Amino acid sequence: MKSWSVILVLLALAACSQSQEPRNFPYDQMRTGDLAFRCGRGVLSRGVIMVESRKAQYSHCGVVIRDTNGVWKVAHSVPAEREFDGDFDRVKFEPIEQFFSHKWAARGRLVHVGDLTDSVKLAAMADEARKAFRDSVRFDHDYNLEDSTELYCTEYVWMLYKHYGVDLSEGRRRHVNVMKIHDEVLLPEHVLEYKDNITYYQF
Repeated sequence: MKSWSVILVLLALAACSQSQEPRNFPYDQMRTGDLAFRCGRGVLSRGVIMVESRKAQYSHCGVVIRDTNGVWKVAHSVPAEREFDGDFDRVKFEPIEQFFSHKWAARGRLVHVGDLTDSVKLAAMADEARKAFRDSVRFDHDYNLEDSTELYCTEYVWMLYKHYGVDLSEGRRRHVNVMKIHDEVLLPEHVLEYKDNITYYQF
């Protein structure tokens, strides 16, 4: 069994670069339903990168939505970002600048999903994403794809799209055997690799 010191070294080696360059988001290119990927700076993010493939770049993802007041936001299910006493890990709906802030993101990417452009379906998806936020759907720490009462980040994104006939994962999974997780897990790279994704911004 590996000692904690060895594990911490491995986590450090898997860390994302920590650029502090200014971010000029392409608001004029954004569409509701776009995918947002980031690599965080914490131990949890580094752990996700470790269980992905060697080419993996991102540890977290969400769905971009233009809110009713015109603000571009990201709906995402996230652990370890509690905002107040009594808060818990859950679905959040926050401005894209906060999702990609230097505090939370060392690297990021925005992607169009090319084959879902129906405005009615996208509006319905946005409403469904907001509902999960309003209902405070909890983050799924068991990473169980068979239980939709709690959702982890890629599970949340995948389910939103799958409801409208698009399987972003195209069946991709990775068996994870870490701590209490002993199951097939859907990782950010599995969603990023979707055949009709078009990257239009990254840092």
